[in-house]
Amino acid sequence: MDRESLIRTLIAGAIIIAIMWAWPYVAPYIPGLSKPAPTAPAEKSPAEKAPAEKAPAEKPGGEKPAGQTPPEKPAPEKPAPAEAVAVKAPALEAVGAAEGKPVVLGSAAANSPYDLEVEIDPRGAAVRRLTLSRRGFFKTVADRGLPADARQAMDLVEPGAPQAPLAIPELRVKLAGVDGWSKVDLSDVVWKADPPKSDAGPAALSVDVKDAAGAALLVVRKTFTLDPRKAEIPAVPQYELRMALEFAASDPRVEKVAYVLQGPPSLPKEAARGDFRNAAFGTWTGGRVQAEILPASKIAKAEGTPPDEPARRTLGGAEARLAWVGQIDKYFAIVLIPQKPSAEGTFADAAEAIQYKVTEYRKDVPLASVRLLSNELALGPDKPVTHEVVVFAGPKDAKYLETYYAALGLDGLIQWAMCCVPIPGLDHLSRLLLKVIDVFHAAVANYGVAIILLVVVLRVVLLPVSRWSTKSMAEMQKMAPKMQEIREKHKDDQKKMQEEMAKIGGLKAFGGCLPMLLQTPIWISLYGALGAAVQLRHANFLPASWVPHWSTFLQDLSAPDALVTWQGEFYLPGHDVPILGWIVGGIQGMLGGPLTSFNVLPILVGAAMYIQQKLMPQTVASTDQARQQQKMMAFMPIFLGVVLYSVPSGLCLYIFTSTCLGFLEYKFFRSKWLEAGKPAPDSGPKPPLPDAQRKSLVSGREKSIADRARAWLMQRLEQPKDRDDGRKGKRG
Repeated sequence: MDRESLIRTLIAGAIIIAIMWAWPYVAPYIPGLSKPAPTAPAEKSPAEKAPAEKAPAEKPGGEKPAGQTPPEKPAPEKPAPAEAVAVKAPALEAVGAAEGKPVVLGSAAANSPYDLEVEIDPRGAAVRRLTLSRRGFFKTVADRGLPADARQAMDLVEPGAPQAPLAIPELRVKLAGVDGWSKVDLSDVVWKADPPKSDAGPAALSVDVKDAAGAALLVVRKTFTLDPRKAEIPAVPQYELRMALEFAASDPRVEKVAYVLQGPPSLPKEAARGDFRNAAFGTWTGGRVQAEILPASKIAKAEGTPPDEPARRTLGGAEARLAWVGQIDKYFAIVLIPQKPSAEGTFADAAEAIQYKVTEYRKDVPLASVRLLSNELALGPDKPVTHEVVVFAGPKDAKYLETYYAALGLDGLIQWAMCCVPIPGLDHLSRLLLKVIDVFHAAVANYGVAIILLVVVLRVVLLPVSRWSTKSMAEMQKMAPKMQEIREKHKDDQKKMQEEMAKIGGLKAFGGCLPMLLQTPIWISLYGALGAAVQLRHANFLPASWVPHWSTFLQDLSAPDALVTWQGEFYLPGHDVPILGWIVGGIQGMLGGPLTSFNVLPILVGAAMYIQQKLMPQTVASTDQARQQQKMMAFMPIFLGVVLYSVPSGLCLYIFTSTCLGFLEYKFFRSKWLEAGKPAPDSGPKPPLPDAQRKSLVSGREKSIADRARAWLMQRLEQPKDRDDGRKGKRG
């Protein structure tokens, strides 16, 4: 970019920024852009004010309300028998306690033997809070410098979640001699609670279901148990909460029951860039469990669904036996596993995913809730039915899931290759890179250093490719005059031009880009590994004592480097400016959402790429298309810095280190191939070259220090004459 183009770009940018900042203050004064003031509704006439007459509703027993004349029907030839008359299902009610206190199992303290702390709300007997122990996990990276028990705990189910896990929003009861099912909501009643005997439980809660006359029909009981770590294997965590759900009929009229068990809501958002909160379910396929990830955006409304009804999707069923259902995020998961899982099925007939929306970052974000649908259970006096559900609530640790939950396929919850375009094999490459990083971490005890060592290893492996690429660029530079001659000679015949280029080897331009193209799958795979490996969460590169208290610079390799952080969210101005708003919105999207910190590593990566472009030999653009491509390449460092601004700092550390090592490789190979092929010097003495001719004819850069020293020494030996060194006068 020449000086004039640079000045024009800076002026245009300044004008655009001024418009974006001033638009919110100027727009209200522009006619036609300000919103009209709301007008009061027109006064209705007395006839309009009168409520519309509604047709009287039919009474529950099938009787017609007084004053309504039923249409005349022909009398039946024979009266229907009394036993054939349909009796509608009666209304039921759930009766519990007047009030209750929350029940807490386990502990989140760092020195406790538990890995979970569970709070059970007596209203609905639902889980209101699932907290991981502070021994292994905490909420923010700033908590690492605090004492263990003073850190913010990591809540997988936050208090006040829209759906309470393990609640029963619908219980259906089939009574003898009644046509249809009666329904009752057990999630909005206070259950009677028996205090737990210990922190591990059991904690029992129960509720009675009665008819309208007050007669007891059945008792529903929930029993929760939380196991601590086993004394014989204290290194193995316990992330399981067990719930036994018992139905006991107290009236012989009860024939069948079925219920809906609410699953967990979406987990708290973990990553600033990208939303990895999805529903998940496992089905038996070919004798094994296949895990499937279900984004909320893939839940669509069926045809004919009323506008006020949410979008739903049924999971599992007769064709695909359901094994489990749950919610996942970047590093954690909550999974409901009906017992006993087998290919023949469990008590869960199917599952259902329901879409709901929350407002985040000034826009509506679709999320999904899940729930289990049970089979119909036959009940009888003194024949209770018990269902058991195991709730896994913990990290998506590959070693842990592959060891203890491989038969259920929970290792499929780990999204190794998080790429917009699915590329086969990226998940295997992500796991391989993570294993190499773990090996280096075992030696150096620092994941940042381990990533740098990974760069060194990969650079050594790709050294032959870099050597061939540099040599290819040197040959291309030497063939530049011949290539220019072919372009001018066959500018009207593209096919002939390509043939002539192939004859002289002029199609090797791809070789210069080969190392970057080979590194691109590694960048994507490493991004997937950083987003899936829970051991890299809150893993620091620099010691905390080296970083000021107002900064978290390189304290979490799975998050942006955050040189400077601030409270609140910063959005680029100009979202409401016509035409310009969609450009600003696109840039905001590439930045990964609102800005909460100033990140320096992406800027360093863009600067390194800019320097790399200037160091590489460039051919002279002979066509308008080539010149346009060169201008576009000049903006690539800026584009890369914007795209990488909110990615994990471990990925930026990898790219920056790889680029710096690429400089060293270039300097090494340049002296061997890029300087090769120049004409040999004559035997006679030569006058010293002027500064303008002291540059390499191939690379356009000055000669190395060794070449200058060799030329100076040859001149001193071959031309012994008087010289003025500027300090001691003339010498012979």
